[in-house]
Amino acid sequence: MTGAPARAVPAEDGCHVLHVEVDAPAVQVALARRPQLTGLPVLVGAGGMVHDASPEARAFGVGRGDDLGAALARCPHAVVVPVDPVAVAAVRDGLLAVLEEVTALVEPVGTTAAAYVDVGGARRRLGPPTRIAWTVRDRLRERYGVGSSVGIGATKVVARLAGRSARPDGVLLVPRAATARFLRAHPVAALAEVDGPLEAALAAQGIRGLAQLADASPASLRGLGRPATARWLQDLAWGRDPRPVVPTPRAPAEPVVRAAVACADAAGRRAALEEHVREAARACGRALDARRQAGRTVVLTVRTSDGAELTRSRTLDTPSGSARELYLVARALLAGVAWDAVPVSLAVSVCGLTDVPSTVRAPRAGEADEAVPSVRVPPTGARGALGPAAWRVSPAPVARPAQRSTTTIVIADIS
Repeated sequence: MTGAPARAVPAEDGCHVLHVEVDAPAVQVALARRPQLTGLPVLVGAGGMVHDASPEARAFGVGRGDDLGAALARCPHAVVVPVDPVAVAAVRDGLLAVLEEVTALVEPVGTTAAAYVDVGGARRRLGPPTRIAWTVRDRLRERYGVGSSVGIGATKVVARLAGRSARPDGVLLVPRAATARFLRAHPVAALAEVDGPLEAALAAQGIRGLAQLADASPASLRGLGRPATARWLQDLAWGRDPRPVVPTPRAPAEPVVRAAVACADAAGRRAALEEHVREAARACGRALDARRQAGRTVVLTVRTSDGAELTRSRTLDTPSGSARELYLVARALLAGVAWDAVPVSLAVSVCGLTDVPSTVRAPRAGEADEAVPSVRVPPTGARGALGPAAWRVSPAPVARPAQRSTTTIVIADIS
């Protein structure tokens, strides 16, 4: 692999922990389907909130968790696209699968597309940590079309901060001898263990950076009121982190009920497309009824003749197995889709499945045959403010072609 170190260098000795993270997976999934948006400020919206933002949008002060309306006020030229939870989950599963090809010592970080990896036992087979990092990044790019950042260090805290410093799409190795100097350049908020109240408590003691935290006297830290926490944070500021990488068995893939139908005969007429949506919703209802399950998230996917794939999703307040309710939700999602070419197929998927108690029966598919009143769903939120054009998707290939990253691995010997 071009650019990957063939042999270990002394700076890599003792650096066996990797922190691997897919950079903004929801944004990368959106751009893979809409490459014409590359370089533009892009907001991935979900439930009126910003699920993720591209670097161009973050430059306007927009971040994950912001209100979508407020984000558009700060970045009025941003393009809003919906989150595709199924595709994002597939990227996370792909990341873990690639890492498990390297070693069994893989520890996922919550539900994010990130994980810690201990490659100490894989060096003889796969080479030095930097070479392993290159291998992982290449496989993620080739298989899933996403970039990733890898931090390498002697401990988990160092690897995580190195990975954050390597963004976007880079690799950073912090030699063991350079650990203290590397950490001292970071603010205390860079530690995942420091939440808002703790950051405020440290600031009240005049401690805003890890350098100040590392040099703080025990007397100044007593003001936190949590001696054990203060000692633990001070150890982290020096890079002393005894936590091992603990492999966590992956839960089985979330079951999904999905029904796809051809709809080229509709010729783009919404009334005809709604009948196809009804057909797919009935099929999902029958499948859920047979499995005695209900689902919480409804996903509508529309493929058009130019190869574009348009996805909308909605999470229900309570799980449902009713074909009629699935149809109403999917029809409302269809109202939020604008296309430039003729739709040729559509699919309704239901995920977040739960078992239906024996005392409660999900409505059977036949019960969805009753007449459904014609309801016009008015646009709401950001789409209502900007009009349908804000959600329009131009023709785009479904997936970004595999390409080799031009990022060069740099061993940061900053000692």
